[in-house]
This record gives sequence, C-alpha cells and structure tokens, in this order.
Amino acid sequence: MIYKIIQEDYTLDRGFVKNEQSGIVYYTVFAFDKTGLIKHAFSTRLGGVSSCAYESLNLSVLTSDKLENVWENRKRFLNAVGIEQDRVVGAHQVHHDTIYQVTTKDKGAGAYDPQTVIPDTDALMTNETGLALTAFFADCVPVLFLDPVKKVIALAHAGWKGTVAKIAAKTAEAMMQTYGCAKNDILVAIGPSIGPCHYEVDKPVIEKVREAFPDYWTELFAGLNDEGHGYLNLWEANFRQLRDDGIPAGNISTAGLCTNCNQDLFFSHRRGMAGRQAAVIMLV
Repeated sequence: MIYKIIQEDYTLDRGFVKNEQSGIVYYTVFAFDKTGLIKHAFSTRLGGVSSCAYESLNLSVLTSDKLENVWENRKRFLNAVGIEQDRVVGAHQVHHDTIYQVTTKDKGAGAYDPQTVIPDTDALMTNETGLALTAFFADCVPVLFLDPVKKVIALAHAGWKGTVAKIAAKTAEAMMQTYGCAKNDILVAIGPSIGPCHYEVDKPVIEKVREAFPDYWTELFAGLNDEGHGYLNLWEANFRQLRDDGIPAGNISTAGLCTNCNQDLFFSHRRGMAGRQAAVIMLV
C-alpha cells in the first residue's frame, strides 16, 4: 500500500515570505531579511517571457529555451530582487558534493555566457560583498546559508544524490572551516522543491538513503510499498543532516512548498516542465 502525505501539511507558514515586484513573484526568508545583510530570493515561474515548456520565467541557460528569452527573464528577476546581472556567479551543477569558495575574480561567472560558469560544482560560498551566488532548480532542493555574525553566505543544490552525499551539512562545515563560522550562528533556508507527496524513488535510491542515514532512514519516507518504491522526504533529509551537524533546529526554515503540487507557481521536472527556477543570495 502506498501512503502519501497530504500536501496541506507542508504549506504552513515556516518563515518564507511571498513577494511580487513588477510582475515577478518570488520568495524570501524572514530570518534572512531581518538581518539587513543580504539580498536573496527563490524564484517562481511567473513573470517571464518564455513560452511552451518554459513558460514563463525560465532562468537557466543550460536548457533549450531561446537565450534571448532567458537573458530577459534573468534581467527581470534580478531587477526585482535588486541585483545587477554582472554580479551573478553560477556553476555547472553535477549532483555531487563539491563546494567552491567564490572570490571577486569569479564575479560574472555564467552571468552572460554559459561557458564561463564554475565547472562541476554544487555549492558556492563567500564572505565578499557584491557576489550573487546563484543556482538553478526544477525539483531539487535549494539550500541557502547565512552567518550574520561572520557575514558569510552559501548556496547548495541538493537533489537526491547531493542529499545522500550530505552536501548541506558539508557546506555548513566548509563555512566553519574556511571562515570560522559557529554552528549556532548559521541560518539555513530549505527552499521549494519536490515534496514527499510526489517524490517516488526506487529501490537503488532507497538503499543509498539507508546507507547515508542508517539510524533513521525509514523516517525519511512518507511511504514504502511492496514493489520496493517509496516517497522520499528531501526536506527532512536535509533538515536532519544539518541537525546532526549541530545546526540548531530553530535556525532552519523550510518552505514546505512542493514544485510538483504547485505547478501554477513552479517548474517541475517530474511534470515534464523544462524550465528552471533560481535561488540567489548576495551580501550587500
């Protein structure tokens, strides 16, 4: 028997704020906003110029969408958030656990030319102002980090492979080792992604989850069936690994917004939608 968590359980106010500026709809995190240290956003698919499978705010140049549409979409999104496009720093995401320390020399990587992205990287971090760390998603989990004491930010891309590789916890560790951040100071936001209501995975993935989280792996599934499939809770898996690493639960905000359920707001790869959302964060 398959058991699915009711989506309404995951749409409570968890500290995420819905914003609209010039037709662009995006989410921010209240705990981040009130520090006054950053500009950041999780985009939706609303307010752009793309059409068909990319309708309408597709933000990834690594799709088959018309580049001129993507550039216009990025311009609109970044203008709404208050970030200049030449400050963007992006990476080629490969579902691994590589973390890259961004400095001024990386400013503009992937901003206008997809060939200039930082290669083979799924997490970015910096303590320098004016560098807009950016990543793209269409079901995978965006994870944003802010240490308001040391003034350090980071952004991780966590699909199921990145999640079982514990990229979220490793990013927090990298912030501590590189910049001297303290666990109690790091704020984390787990953004919109596919939820446990729809993220069905097969036995090989379940086995990887069991290996990564042996003490509580069954708790990371909304249901396991007789066919060896289950509904994986990526939000909980990322939350638990951060808690295991010592990040206080009260420092972690989880949107609980499923991209598959909310197709009016988000692109979802599992629904056959080819566009991508973006997450962006910049120290000011």
